[in-house]
Amino acid sequence: MKKVYLLAILAFLCADATAQGINFLYNDIRQAFNLARAQRKMVLVEVYSKSCEHCAAFEPVFKEKAVGDFYNQNFINYRLEVSTQDVQRFLTPKKLFAPSLPLFLFFDSNENLQHVAIINSTASELLRKGQEALTPNARTSNFRSRYAAGERGDNFLFDLAMYCRVVCDTAFNIKIMQEYARRTPVAAYSDKTNWLVIQKLLMDADNPMAKYLINNYSVFKTKYNPNEVKFVAENLLMSSLYSSRGARYDAAQIQQIRQGLVKIGIGTESANARTLLPEINYYFSKKQTDKAIARTEDYINNTKPQIADYKYIIGLFNQRATDKTYAPALKKWVNKALTLTTPNSPDAQILKQELAKAQR
Repeated sequence: MKKVYLLAILAFLCADATAQGINFLYNDIRQAFNLARAQRKMVLVEVYSKSCEHCAAFEPVFKEKAVGDFYNQNFINYRLEVSTQDVQRFLTPKKLFAPSLPLFLFFDSNENLQHVAIINSTASELLRKGQEALTPNARTSNFRSRYAAGERGDNFLFDLAMYCRVVCDTAFNIKIMQEYARRTPVAAYSDKTNWLVIQKLLMDADNPMAKYLINNYSVFKTKYNPNEVKFVAENLLMSSLYSSRGARYDAAQIQQIRQGLVKIGIGTESANARTLLPEINYYFSKKQTDKAIARTEDYINNTKPQIADYKYIIGLFNQRATDKTYAPALKKWVNKALTLTTPNSPDAQILKQELAKAQR
């Protein structure tokens, strides 16, 4: 009993003390869970940023009496700022990711994630999501079983896809969004709802909606903020290329990424450079040294590689090529690289050593 009393006093001292509204704790998330166990409550963790305008829009909502009464009665409430050590200490070990801010995470007192919410800044939405967190069947942690049982409503799929993003279940997110894209009319891909879907939920450049975005880029730029459209399209392409899925891409798929980058206004030189390593590594894995040479020649002849670029590529050929047919081309690359440095520089010495390896 004494322990519960002391925890309550400590919570009061650490809380955001307001006459009404949600009482948030700060700075010690472990203390929040200790208090939750003592009071047999769940924990709401709001992940936010001090520089986030959408986060700031929730401030007056948090201060509403009805909101405060509900959350203070049912939850221990904690605010986690994304720039603090709480992210590394709490979210990262649990493999939790914040794809959008603010993010509302509801945990049981043993730190098990039960519910996820990304919502508009209204009291009704905040109260509704809190009530869902208190209702076991409504929690996002139970959505997989509901999906397995056949539930397929649009809003349900959206919530499940976001939950998958938060818990880093990329494979399930891709499956869900492929299903949604297949049943959605193509003519609706660029409407406001699906633009939000593309922005917030898609993780795969191979999704039909992602391909539509790339191939109809001008349509989206006309309807929505051009900078946001470019950011979303570029992120889809690059995150897919350098994901675990991207590591399994064949040459044609990598070339599609390169073409996609050009379509959205990334310069041809930059698109060439960004896709070089994945493509030549694919050729190395297939023992296609000739194609790796040709792709590298394309890069060197059409971009402006620096000395560091030459050193890396030359070293990579020495490490990964399965035959010595690349040696004549490598000699040519070394000679080009040497024009970018002084004869006896450390870089020149490294390049000459790499050439000697290739010629053995």
